[in-house]
Amino acid sequence: MNIKRVLYTPLGKIVISILLGLGLATMFRKVCTDNNCIIFNGPVISDIEGKTYKYGEKCYKYTAAPIVCDKYKKIIDVSTPPPKDQ
Repeated sequence: MNIKRVLYTPLGKIVISILLGLGLATMFRKVCTDNNCIIFNGPVISDIEGKTYKYGEKCYKYTAAPIVCDKYKKIIDVSTPPPKDQ
């Protein structure tokens, strides 16, 4: 019967809320294996290279420019994803 008494105290309510919140958080946590969790979605560069696009009141032209890699920054390999089965 001591458990019921603890549940109805203000401190008991806070403790139970924290436990339930952590339990729910672990249920909906995304599990990553190997660094495959990060997915970069964007247009294929060859599809937008050299074309002009209007966004709002301004027009933009995309041009790829090679730059020197900074050894102090993380370099991420961006590749096209494999086709999905239909």
